Amino acid sequence: MSDKPKEKKEEPKEGEAKAKGGGIMALLTKLPVLLGGVMVIEGAILFGAFKMMGSKPAATEGAELHAAEGEHAEGDDGGDVESAEAAGGEGEKEKGPAPKKKNLRYSMPLIEFRAPNKVSGKMYLYDVAIEAQVMGKNYEDAQKKVEERKALISDRIRTIIAQSDPEKLNGQVEPGLETLKRQVKYQLDEIVGDGVIEEVLVPRCIPFRADF
Repeated sequence: MSDKPKEKKEEPKEGEAKAKGGGIMALLTKLPVLLGGVMVIEGAILFGAFKMMGSKPAATEGAELHAAEGEHAEGDDGGDVESAEAAGGEGEKEKGPAPKKKNLRYSMPLIEFRAPNKVSGKMYLYDVAIEAQVMGKNYEDAQKKVEERKALISDRIRTIIAQSDPEKLNGQVEPGLETLKRQVKYQLDEIVGDGVIEEVLVPRCIPFRADF
């Protein structure tokens, strides 16, 4: 066999290799510079546009929005003040008890309860309501004393009913319950003060059998 001469691969020349490598590296090196230049140009364009428009749009919108909110808030505050004044006026107009006229009589509730009576040998419970007639000039003082001594008044009236003749309490002998009224008034004059109570009223005095 005859040996053929081996073909030698041509190696790139040193100058060409350096040229190729140098071109890529140069491009990569110049890329940031190019991007920076583009950004500078864009910034200059935007700056020129803002200058041409006059004032900054964002600042103008913010000022207008702030002014609008300020006007709305002032309107709300004024409405709240008026509402508060109206509410306060209504609160101040709450009605209390009307003042009593000095020369008129007024009814004052004294007591409502059930009191026992066994004088006849049979147990009765009397459902009783008693009121007092008081002049307007004495009403507040009488009301205060009645509240302070309500337990004593209740005890005295219960004792009167327990000792009374059932025929008088039933209205058979005294339809107007004159004896009961007179005895209650006497006790009230002792407790509240003589001359304070003008008259005693008994709007209810109903007997119930309680010994079944």
